[in-house]
Amino acid sequence: MDKVQDYINELIKHGICYQLDNGKIALYHKDIELMARRFHVNIDIQLVSADLKNRCAVVKAIAKDKYGICYTSLGEVHPDNNSFEFFIAVAEKRAVDRAILKAFSLHGDYYSVEELNNVPKESNSAFTPTPNEPKIEKIVSLTEDIETKILSQKTLKGFNEMLSKYSNYLDGLLNKDPDKANKLLLAIQEKQQQLKKE
Repeated sequence: MDKVQDYINELIKHGICYQLDNGKIALYHKDIELMARRFHVNIDIQLVSADLKNRCAVVKAIAKDKYGICYTSLGEVHPDNNSFEFFIAVAEKRAVDRAILKAFSLHGDYYSVEELNNVPKESNSAFTPTPNEPKIEKIVSLTEDIETKILSQKTLKGFNEMLSKYSNYLDGLLNKDPDKANKLLLAIQEKQQQLKKE
């Protein structure tokens, strides 16, 4: 397991991950798959259920480690937890990533970006260390990302749409971290007043 943790530490060191507000790290899908290949975990998937009309799906993934031990997980998707057009692919990625993380006893300590809605879904590259040119990018928290999306709106309509889209997150933040939530809500009120004047 030390080699797996070393791999993850390199991803963190090079900024190829996503930091959550609770201090946990979300890894990109292709980096989780690369980790599985490097450390001999095989995956099998099965579509359990799909409702194309309602854009809901459940996919089952089984990760098998090099000792033959299997770890099963489900990936689910519906409009409340996914805004990506190809929703069955998202369910598959969620199932696969959860199963792989379980196989390495990492599920709960690390997450997949696919578990989250409204964050960047693309890693610039799977980790390939380059000693002379380390890849550095700012790790942004989910709250910072949402704040930027709301406050960067140029129209009141766009602003209200973003506010509606993230209202559940903002409610949760108010309970979890009232100081951070109140600062953000104050900035949101100021932006709203500014857009109403325009």
